Amino acid sequence: MAKNLNNLPYFKIKSTSEEKTLANFLLRKFRPKIRKKFPQHYLVQAILSKTLKFLKDTLKRYPYFLKLDIKLYYPSINHQILIKILPEIYQNILEKPPSRKFKKHLKNEIPEFLAKSPYGKGISIGSRLSFVLAGIFLLNLDWKIPYPFFRQNDDYLIFCKRRGDTQMLLKNIILPKLKELGLEINEKKLISGKFHQDKVNFIGFEFYAGYIRISEEKIEEFRQRVKKITYLTRHKPVSAIIKLLNNQVLGFGHYYKFGQAKQVFEELDGFIRARLRRYINRNKDSQDRQANLSLTNNTLESIGLKSLTAIYEKYHQQKKHRSVKDKKNKDRTGSKIITINTNSTELNTLYIQQRAIFNQLNQLTGLIEKMNKKLNKISKELERRKQDK
Repeated sequence: MAKNLNNLPYFKIKSTSEEKTLANFLLRKFRPKIRKKFPQHYLVQAILSKTLKFLKDTLKRYPYFLKLDIKLYYPSINHQILIKILPEIYQNILEKPPSRKFKKHLKNEIPEFLAKSPYGKGISIGSRLSFVLAGIFLLNLDWKIPYPFFRQNDDYLIFCKRRGDTQMLLKNIILPKLKELGLEINEKKLISGKFHQDKVNFIGFEFYAGYIRISEEKIEEFRQRVKKITYLTRHKPVSAIIKLLNNQVLGFGHYYKFGQAKQVFEELDGFIRARLRRYINRNKDSQDRQANLSLTNNTLESIGLKSLTAIYEKYHQQKKHRSVKDKKNKDRTGSKIITINTNSTELNTLYIQQRAIFNQLNQLTGLIEKMNKKLNKISKELERRKQDK
């Protein structure tokens, strides 16, 4: 097989249980430190809703961005560099020398896994161990970035305070570090700008002017998948087609329900129902129009079709309910902070009043304790007299 190491393709290999065990071992080692420094890092499996909230809160303080990804990341990982820098990353991140078990894996299992590449370079896609190694390989770069950022595999969205920070960051930190690792930036996808002036797509969402919407690319990909499922040339039972559609609806709906997606979901629901009606009626002739009219939205729902809009509304209703419940709990526990706008004289008067009340309560507490002791004595005396009789 001819090897063109300058333009390697992506490739897959079959994963083993040993590789999954090794991947989990590496995650257990690195995750605590990563989570502590970067709670939104993709290796710690951050919750998407929290990630989006973090983004909305962060861009208020860091209005500029730098978005980049690495050219052919998985196929470009150099095996020798990976083996060489793993102990260094371990030392830098975990702040202690590599353990004996880590050294053993570095000497045996990891080289065996890398040797499976048919090109002498790169790591496979679809493997859990590849996912972990690809995440660890760039940790030294992550640790050097002085601004908040998101990372998804080799895609970066970095927040900056000033427009000039993006170029300084690129020139002084990112490019030198990538050169050390034998990696290159994908120039076609390198962009920078201001959040409220320039649209930026990341993790399937479009961020612009404070809004978080589903990117047009992802909407079109979803529509194409629905079309493929409902091709008229497919000869599957309607129940099977609905099951396939529901898989797409549930996956897409639960991922994108956190953004401003209500209108898009309504439009896509209409598209899905139209495609399904067309599929159901494919074998009918002159009765097409009447049959199509009989397949109302309620009818399609009754035969099992899921709805994107229902997913969106259920999530936001629960979110609203949780917000109200949290507010009630705060009110009940007295955790609301009351700000007192008073001058020093008023504060002094307030202090004296509260102190007097406190002293009275102490006196009452003392009287209660004395009374309790007297009652105990009387009770014991009554018990003694009963025994004497």
